[in-house]
Amino acid sequence: MDAPEEELDIKLQKISGDLIADFDRSLVLFLRKPDRGGAGGLLVVRPRVRSRETERLVSSLLDPFQEVPQLLDPHLPKWLPILADAFLEYTQTKTKTHRRRGLDTEDVFSQTKSVSTRSELLMPLPAAISRILYTLCKIRGEKVIVHFLSNETKYLELFLSALEDSERNTGNKWTWEERYVVLLWLSHLMLAPFDLATISSSSSSTAAIDGEDDGLPRIRGFEWPTTRNTSLPGITTRVLPCAIKYLASPGKERDAAKALLVRLSMRRDMQELGVLDALVNWALGQLRPSVAKQENENETETERTPYHYIGVLSFLSGILVSSSDTSDMDRYLSKLFYTVHSSASASADDESSNIMFSSALARKTGIKVIRAIAVLTLRNNSAVNDDMTSSMELVETTIGFFLENLADNDTPVRFAASKALSIITLKLDADMASQVVEAVIESLSRNVLWIKDPTAVAGRRKDLSAVNPLEWHGLMLTLSHLLYRRSPPASNLPDIVHALIMGLSFERRSASGTSVGTNVRDAACFGIWALARRYSTAELLAVRLYKTSSSPSVLQILATELVIAASLDPAGNIRRGSSAALQELVGRHPDTVEKGIWLVQAVDYHSVALRSRALREVALGATKLADQYGEAILDALLGWRGVGDVDAAARRAAGLSFGKITAELANSHKDPVQRLARSVSLVLGRLRALQVRQVEERHGLVLSLAAVLDSLPGVVEARKGGGGAFGGFVQTSIAALVEILADCQTKTYRRPELIAEAVSRLIISAFPVLQAASFDDAVQEKEEQEPWNIKLVPGPVLVTDRDNAGIISSLVDALYSTTTPVPDSVKKVVHLAHANLSSWLVRSEDEVLAAASDAALVTLVFSGKTECESIVREWVTKIRQRPSGVARGGSTAAASGYFSALTKTYQVVRTLALPDEKLIAEAINERWRNDKVVDTHVAILQSLTQTDTLKYNVGEFIGLIEQGLDDYYTNARGDVGSLVRLQAIRATRWLWEECSLEGWPTVVSRLFLKILRLSAEKLDRVRVEGQATLAVVLKPEHATKLRKDTFSSRAYFCFLLDLLSHDWLDNALITPLKANPEKWMEELLVGLVSSADTGNEELVIATRAALCDFCETSPSNVDAVCAALVRNLKSQQTQDRVLVPTLEVVAFLFHVGIFTRCRTVDYKKLCLQVQKAAYKTGNVRKIEACVRVYGAIAGLLLDEDKSSSGQSGKTEGIKEARRRLGALMLHPWPRVRSLVVDELWGLSMSVSGETPTSFVADAPAEQLKGVDWGKAEKGAVKTLVASLRLD
Repeated sequence: MDAPEEELDIKLQKISGDLIADFDRSLVLFLRKPDRGGAGGLLVVRPRVRSRETERLVSSLLDPFQEVPQLLDPHLPKWLPILADAFLEYTQTKTKTHRRRGLDTEDVFSQTKSVSTRSELLMPLPAAISRILYTLCKIRGEKVIVHFLSNETKYLELFLSALEDSERNTGNKWTWEERYVVLLWLSHLMLAPFDLATISSSSSSTAAIDGEDDGLPRIRGFEWPTTRNTSLPGITTRVLPCAIKYLASPGKERDAAKALLVRLSMRRDMQELGVLDALVNWALGQLRPSVAKQENENETETERTPYHYIGVLSFLSGILVSSSDTSDMDRYLSKLFYTVHSSASASADDESSNIMFSSALARKTGIKVIRAIAVLTLRNNSAVNDDMTSSMELVETTIGFFLENLADNDTPVRFAASKALSIITLKLDADMASQVVEAVIESLSRNVLWIKDPTAVAGRRKDLSAVNPLEWHGLMLTLSHLLYRRSPPASNLPDIVHALIMGLSFERRSASGTSVGTNVRDAACFGIWALARRYSTAELLAVRLYKTSSSPSVLQILATELVIAASLDPAGNIRRGSSAALQELVGRHPDTVEKGIWLVQAVDYHSVALRSRALREVALGATKLADQYGEAILDALLGWRGVGDVDAAARRAAGLSFGKITAELANSHKDPVQRLARSVSLVLGRLRALQVRQVEERHGLVLSLAAVLDSLPGVVEARKGGGGAFGGFVQTSIAALVEILADCQTKTYRRPELIAEAVSRLIISAFPVLQAASFDDAVQEKEEQEPWNIKLVPGPVLVTDRDNAGIISSLVDALYSTTTPVPDSVKKVVHLAHANLSSWLVRSEDEVLAAASDAALVTLVFSGKTECESIVREWVTKIRQRPSGVARGGSTAAASGYFSALTKTYQVVRTLALPDEKLIAEAINERWRNDKVVDTHVAILQSLTQTDTLKYNVGEFIGLIEQGLDDYYTNARGDVGSLVRLQAIRATRWLWEECSLEGWPTVVSRLFLKILRLSAEKLDRVRVEGQATLAVVLKPEHATKLRKDTFSSRAYFCFLLDLLSHDWLDNALITPLKANPEKWMEELLVGLVSSADTGNEELVIATRAALCDFCETSPSNVDAVCAALVRNLKSQQTQDRVLVPTLEVVAFLFHVGIFTRCRTVDYKKLCLQVQKAAYKTGNVRKIEACVRVYGAIAGLLLDEDKSSSGQSGKTEGIKEARRRLGALMLHPWPRVRSLVVDELWGLSMSVSGETPTSFVADAPAEQLKGVDWGKAEKGAVKTLVASLRLD
């Protein structure tokens, strides 16, 4: 629902300085290197550069500036000459070098290419420079970038030769970026003020053209100019084939080739030689496929692609635009128009035209061509009045063609058609321009229906379901462009404003449910912005949308509509566009909008980025400025932008916004309760008008009604409103609640979970209404008095307040201590609510269960004591029933809601002193024991968290939490037991925070070591909860330090390891928790080894580094860690999830030389524990870890002092390890034997010298080579074992 919290443009502006500085530092060294053969520290261009560095410069440093390209402007004058000079120097240097060696240019680039492509890690320098230049063109625009390139004409033939050679030599194919940059650079060089004949070399010039094209390249459909006694410059004859070839390219080369052709053909010397005429005739021939086919009988039409026609059309558009101030193209206008128009308007049976205009880009380019022709025609008519009829016929045909294309399926075509129509309208006289505007407005009125709507002010409303949303987008864009150019006369403004207001609230959805109305609203924002910018205040104030004199001005109406769109629209760009348009409206027309300056500050461009914030804060801020904004927003919230939104989260936010705005309006009303009643009546009217299938709207409306009831206590507490109005509001609300609950019981809805959630929220919000109705006599006595003085409690406060025990107790005591019976209306609500909750509490949706369990609390508060006991017993019976046929790791929702309902209503049961108080705890424990389904355990622990049930029944539930902390059940879904551990950790945190001081040390002692273990385990989501729970039992300063450390950092694991040796725990816990330091270290390492072995790479590195740091601190730490690991090997023999990581960590500590420093470990016993771990196991990874440990022990060197303490035990351990390696060489699995061989080879390479137990790095070790020991015969293996002394 929301856009990203941190806006990308703001983030980019913050880091832009670093990105630019990095690019600035890297550029020169990227392009150049020191000249080893030269002197003076000169830098020469590199022939090749790293592909990875190119990618970094482009993707990481330049691409982020696409949103804010202007930040690069100060640096382009420095960077672009550096890039251009390096490109030129590379090209010139290579050409000169190989010319001196007598090689062709083709060979130059062939050799360069063969060298540069030896490794994919390197790329040629021109390719890298071209990619950077293209990226800059993409960011800033090619027209800006090309101005910084060299315009010396001496480079014309250099680039042409390079381009031609790249085409002739298949081994030197350029990248498309290189072709694009060279073609673009050539188009820039075509601006040279000299005739091309004067700058063409003699070797490149062609023979005189005397009617034949001998010696000239053949171009399909193109006829070279036939001017006699005149030579075409060699540059021209070389440029034309290349440019025409790439004009049909599907890539960006087409744009550069088009620019090159336009520049070449529009040169005066080329026009005199007939190049322009030849190119125009060629283009016309290409757009008439039948003619082209007759000229090229041996070529088929199927070879042409839409890109070919796009290139031809873009060329025609380019020369027409370039000749806008001249008469160079006047003689071709009529012929071009009818050729392009006939092809674009051809029927679907015309295969050639279908190929030509099958692409949206081709249709868009065709529109640009026709637009340019029409503009030139209108310009000529303003100067010369002859042939006026045919010219106006052309213009009228053009306008009709554009109006048809406003409904095109592709957005770029609609954009082009709307812009073209506005440009042409600007050139027309006032009468004809007004007709165009009227035609657009009339099109907007087509298929707009009026339907009866009792909720509307006039009793009817417009229905836009029959209109074409694509056509509306094009029409709205046209209106906006017309306004931007101030084309419509002031007399058309009322109809235009009406259309813009309709467009601002337009919405349609496709068959798949996606929105297709966003474009229309976006265009309407642009239109309102243009209207405010182009028309004066007097002109706009003169516009009257309504006939009544008391109606607000059009500026106020537009401002209100923009506030609605900025606050409620589901699309972020519409909210921001509306905010920008509002700022323009208020700024251009001061003192015409109520609270205009403050309104702009409230509806800020950045504030509306998040939809939740716009609904929650922006809408409320506008309401506080003036009631008219709040009333308008309320009305819009009841439409598709609020309660009718397809997103459930948006409907929830809209409902809350409806309640807050209603409360704000009530606070400024003379009778606040009456204002609340009006909103309730409005919502109820909409609810009753809904059909059964309109579930989403019903969901939003019920949530809105709930939000209005939430505001009732605030109004009463402010002592506003008389008792009579209050009593009527209470009775109306009770009646509405009964009606809705009865409706839920009798009707079946398409999405029952939405109705269940919304009505449950309504029951919660109705708590103050039920509370007031329960004191009906007091209300009647106070009926005519000023305020009602009973303290009402909002429903959400009751169910979410952490300290609600006192509130519930006082309310229950007050309700059951009075002699006045509970009114029948309240009893009816309780009865209906209980009946509906029976079906809602067994659903699986989290939103429904959370709301329904809270509603159960409200229901139980207003039930009689007898009925309360009956309901509780019914729920207890429900949770005792275990569903059959559900596996341990399966999913079931049976009775999961009843767990939360019972625990949340525990305080009511306790206050009433019902005998079921202990029954609740017994039933939950019984279900835990009998039902091993993971989802059931999760639901039970979740229900205990943040409820009084756990606090008052610690003894009954602490064992249950202990079991949850040890749940490591896994199935095909993975470690599903982590879901139970996660909830158990949260329950532990709640218990530690809420437990009384007397029993705190005992409670903490039972669970602490388990929390310590989970704080170090591999799963991030478990570890982060363990970190937060562990901080509860630390001293404040150390708890703060622990929370600051990232839960995957090296510092965090160091903190956990150091916790035993420091007094960081709470003073009351130091003695009981540190009573058994060995057990402490064992539990901590059980969790830590999983992070050190099976976690992600960064976690493994951080954990092992922290373990090494801890061991390096003191020898006692080494002894503690190693001894604990050995004890875990013995105690966790049946738990592979602990045993395998422990073996891996032991092998790692041997590898880094830490385990060998342990003074308490018996290596022989360690080998025996490892042997037990590998005994008859099918876990290859466990066997691999055992091999590593055996190898580490077998590779130990004996001390020089043979009589040193522990030397004999070490010797026995080494011998045992070698025997175990020898035994594993006979393992039936080839993979295991290969693992042993790898370990033996590593030992032979790492051990030198000859000792009684060491390997000899000579001939015996060489026996490991040249044999596949996984497939070797058993006899050969035994021989190897004997020769290596492993038996």
